[in-house]
Amino acid sequence: MTSGVLRLVKNAGLLGSLAGQVCSLVTLCIPQWLTLSSGLLESEKYTLGLWETCVTQDTGGRVCQASASLRDLATEMLVARILTCGACVAGSLGLVAVLLGLTCVRYGGHQGSSLERSTNVAGGALFFLAGLATLVPVSYIARVTVQRFWGPEFPTNVPRWDYGNAMFSGWIGGFFLLTGGLLLIASQLCANRLAAKPTSFPSKLDFSRKVPFAKVDFV
Repeated sequence: MTSGVLRLVKNAGLLGSLAGQVCSLVTLCIPQWLTLSSGLLESEKYTLGLWETCVTQDTGGRVCQASASLRDLATEMLVARILTCGACVAGSLGLVAVLLGLTCVRYGGHQGSSLERSTNVAGGALFFLAGLATLVPVSYIARVTVQRFWGPEFPTNVPRWDYGNAMFSGWIGGFFLLTGGLLLIASQLCANRLAAKPTSFPSKLDFSRKVPFAKVDFV
């Protein structure tokens, strides 16, 4: 790979990781992990998040109640809260590592230096961990929801919890964080290999060949 291609791969990894970090923060904050439409009142819709439970009406009214303590949360929601918070922290540290490398380049370094490559690899690894920590709780909640409310033994005429927007945001964010982190790591490892490759010069000039010159007639 040439340096221009590696730079494009690195920028794609950074943009993907940044988009994934935004989606991960949205997943953490919005109270729409699970949704439930009441069978008694069709105009009411319940949403469950990591921090609060809300009731939304068709008229636009919305009432939310925050979780009073950790004991009010189900075990799977508590695990999801811990892992999602860890994902946001890891993604933020990844951004700090990348920005640190850019700052060092701006003040005293040069682009493509070993320090910049090292900080980018560290940032890519943190983005990859953030992607895993985002995908695991979302997939776990999805699995538990299917087992509890969408199994064959569950009555069909009873309202059941379904996936909310936060879970889809988590899947998208986790995918972008994983992909962006891998692209960032791969581009910098290839850049290290390219920088370590010595530039080859001919060790001996060959003057054995005779260069023919055209005859010039002078009048």
